[in-house]
This record gives sequence, structure tokens and C-alpha cells, in this order.
Amino acid sequence: MSRGREPPSGCPARGARLCRGGVSTPHRILVVDDNDALRENLAECLEAEGFQVAEARSGQGALDHLARGPLPSVILVDQMMPGMTGTELVSRIRTDPRLAGVRLVLATGLAPPRGALPVDAVLTKPFGVAELLEAIRPPAAPAGPPAPPAQVP
Repeated sequence: MSRGREPPSGCPARGARLCRGGVSTPHRILVVDDNDALRENLAECLEAEGFQVAEARSGQGALDHLARGPLPSVILVDQMMPGMTGTELVSRIRTDPRLAGVRLVLATGLAPPRGALPVDAVLTKPFGVAELLEAIRPPAAPAGPPAPPAQVP
């Protein structure tokens, strides 16, 4: 969803990609935040990186979106939202087997909640584009064993 505006300051130029070297990143991301300006800013930054972005302004809105599909590969959730907190939302998401492979990132302006969180990454506000992209990227796969040496006849 292109908004027809230039990306906010600090966002990469339009057309830049998360995976460099000409590899496109068609991943879907759901941004959940009750702050309209912040949610739209995050969506613009992610779209500039080549992601397909959907937005929800509440935990219930996110659940409604997830019930309709298509499913995202990443969900970025604000912690402080009225009605359903980010922690409550990610707990509900984690109980849905359809969403087991979705990467969850919690954004918070406060110290992260105590205890084990059912998220893959926590972003502490304020954060920049580099931190955002690092948090939504899945960790690199561990390197396998080295290839055996080539046999020379």
C-alpha cells in the first residue's frame, strides 16, 4: 500500500530492499499500534524496504486480520495499547497453531515486562530503522558442517 509520500527521515530510499544483492523480500508484516502516526510511519519504512504491510490499531483488530488472512511472516506489536496489551495479544497469537511460525516482535517505551515473553525480539522505543530491521529478521541459520574436500582423481 503506497502512500504517495516520501519515506520519513531515517527510512531508506524507496525501492531499497532488506536482503541486499538484488534479492526481493516479499514478506508480509502486520504492524499493530494504537498510535496512528507511529503505525503509519512504521508501515512506510517497512514498505520502503520492500515488505507488504498490513496495519491494525488494536489487539482485537490484529486478531480479526489474522482470522481473515493472509498470514504475515512477522507481527510487530506495541506493548501499551488500550483494551488488549501487546503481551496479551502475543500470548493469544502463540496459542494458535496456524501462527506457530510467525515471528513476533514487541515494541515498548517502558522496560520490557518481567518474565519470559512469548516473543522473538523486543524493541525499546525510541528505535531506528536499523534496529527495526534487525528485530524483524529471523536469526541466521547456523552454519552446517564444512563440506568435505573435493576429491582429485
